[in-house]
Amino acid sequence: MPKIAFVLPVRGGSGGAHSVMQEVSALRDLGVDATVLVNQQNIDSFMQTYDRYGWVSTGVSVFNGPRDLGRVAASADVVVATTNTSAHSIAEAISETKASFRTAYYVQDYEPLFYDASTIDHSIAVASFSVLPNCTYFAKTHWLCDIVQATHGHNVQRVVPSIDHTIYRPARRDAREKRVLCAMVRPDTPRRAPRKTIALMERVVSGTYGPADVFAFGVDEEDLAKAGMQMPEGVQLVGKLKQTEVAALLRNADFFVDLSDYQAFGRTAAESMACGCIALAPKLGGASDFIEDGVNAFLADCTDPKSIDSALRRMFSMSDAEASAMRYAGMEAVSAYTPVRAAISELKALGFA
Repeated sequence: MPKIAFVLPVRGGSGGAHSVMQEVSALRDLGVDATVLVNQQNIDSFMQTYDRYGWVSTGVSVFNGPRDLGRVAASADVVVATTNTSAHSIAEAISETKASFRTAYYVQDYEPLFYDASTIDHSIAVASFSVLPNCTYFAKTHWLCDIVQATHGHNVQRVVPSIDHTIYRPARRDAREKRVLCAMVRPDTPRRAPRKTIALMERVVSGTYGPADVFAFGVDEEDLAKAGMQMPEGVQLVGKLKQTEVAALLRNADFFVDLSDYQAFGRTAAESMACGCIALAPKLGGASDFIEDGVNAFLADCTDPKSIDSALRRMFSMSDAEASAMRYAGMEAVSAYTPVRAAISELKALGFA
């Protein structure tokens, strides 16, 4: 039985962390000794976020610095980085403790894009692709595999993405006169285009595309105020939601809109499709792996206002029959993204299956 440790130095709550947790849970169900290693700074928040997993008390361990990480992970067959900082921590742990475990890097996003090219953070993110010895790289979209191979020369194996279908699932919808649109707003993440998203919601709620109710989530009034932003009148701000609450919102919505500059995967778009909600996602990135534009969802060049406007007009112009057909196609497109399939694909990438 292989022993695999995923190093995840985060507070929890992000799409990447959700992915790791649900896939580790599936690995454990398959009989694999899979664990998650979280740094001391984030452990309390992490444990609170993922207390719904019954295995966290025994399957999550804490480390305090690289030397301690080397100690905690010493018995693992392979230690997997999940962020650029965790790749460096693993490399330092090997250097300081002479640990003999294999290394892998689960590339969740291309993190050099997070930072200005002149910053130290950018240099650290770039260097994360060269610090791990004999590393196995894997990622969940063609776009991520291609960008790492083209930029760093690594062969990156593509694994299956996962959606927690126990949470993200369709539900019966009542007939209504207005379409319902929702969007996530993240003021502290410029690449997620918060101002552009707010401007779009203002147009939608004003009736530009037809009668609509509009909901915003992922942020509260205080965070908006700190960022110098304001939600347009008529948009219903529902705040920061847990996974189950996001799923309930998506099940009740007709449309979910993501205007990010790019998405390495497009998790919330995929989850919305699993809920029977029609998604609009950025053309740049990994969403094209599961979205066929105009068939099971919509893609737009989110750097081009005309492309966004055209996609919105197409969405709102659909008849009920056309919308139903697209919902079914969307649910079908992501139905195979199960944690078990994702876990098995990771075992294959690591040479254990």
